[in-house]
Amino acid sequence: KDPDATTGYDLFMAAENDEDAAESKRLLYVAATRAADYLILSSGIERRGAAGPWMELLDKRFDIMTGRPRTASAQVAPTQQADSPSPGSAPESSPTGVAAAIKPLAVVTTEPPEIESKPANLRARRDLLKIVEKAEQMAAEGAGRQPRCLTLPEIARPALRQFSFSRLSGELLAGKGAVLPGQSEESDLPEPLLDPCGLGTLVHAVLEQVDFARPDGVQELVSRLAPEHFPGEGVDLGEPIEMIERFLRSPRAAELATAKELYRELEFMLAWPPGKDGDGMYLRGFIDCLYRGGDGRLRLLDFKTNRADGETLASVAAGYEMQMRLYALAAESIIHESPAELSLCFLRPGLEYEFRWDEESRREVKKLVDDKLFAHRSIAN
Repeated sequence: KDPDATTGYDLFMAAENDEDAAESKRLLYVAATRAADYLILSSGIERRGAAGPWMELLDKRFDIMTGRPRTASAQVAPTQQADSPSPGSAPESSPTGVAAAIKPLAVVTTEPPEIESKPANLRARRDLLKIVEKAEQMAAEGAGRQPRCLTLPEIARPALRQFSFSRLSGELLAGKGAVLPGQSEESDLPEPLLDPCGLGTLVHAVLEQVDFARPDGVQELVSRLAPEHFPGEGVDLGEPIEMIERFLRSPRAAELATAKELYRELEFMLAWPPGKDGDGMYLRGFIDCLYRGGDGRLRLLDFKTNRADGETLASVAAGYEMQMRLYALAAESIIHESPAELSLCFLRPGLEYEFRWDEESRREVKKLVDDKLFAHRSIAN
């Protein structure tokens, strides 16, 4: 091949390499925005020339050996040092002085971790099939031993800062001695035709996308989204279609069609305690539907696919009371306004259940969450 010639393959690979680099940066962005507490990155920083796209990007903004920002434009407060200039004096203008005055955003570890086991001889050829066969035999005989370096680290519970709304609300409910949703006594109801978990996620996905003002094409939307929730073929989608179409004919759906503001699957992270700086704890969750009706009042809805009827509605809804109150606190934090209504919409029977939301219920849920978070922090002590 002529080294000075440019072929179509060269152009193709150049475009592919650009796409790979862009994808690597997107992955770094996703990791940085989704990490709740810490983001651990590993790289061979000793070989600068072999750094990947994300390492090169970090190197432009941070000293990768110290974790300090390279410029004073970083949105970080300067640290107070003993030799800091007094107020009114000219700030130090050298890059070194700026970097020294900025609080590190990262902790860099350059020492290799201690490994008790000896590294394997990678030069010797290994028969992977024999290795797998031996591992299966050892597992069957109970003779397998997991290396210490592969064991999962214990979670330092006092250091946890992010808590799931659904998990926490379930623990609060269990602590009150109530029956959790899905854990009710045995009944004579027939086996569900569809997996309840898949049914719930499918219905929520459809209600997130459907146009309440023009609710046509529900069957097409359900069929398009179903494979993401029910792998395989020949799934009977009559049940979710019936539930959704029933709801779309309801007065509630008519309100949603004319809502002044409408938020669906609203993700949030609520600093705890709400309205204060707190100590770095957060509650994370999703609100199914938050909207402002024609009367200007804010309403919060949560969609359920549970089985319920007029007799069991109150007992089934009780399993979600703490969850709905937590959502109300989150809505107040986001919109800076108290919801006028907290309602569960049971789509299967076409029934609704409304919860009380006032100062007394607000104090109760705050105390329950405070006690539960304190218990989490104290478990390891």
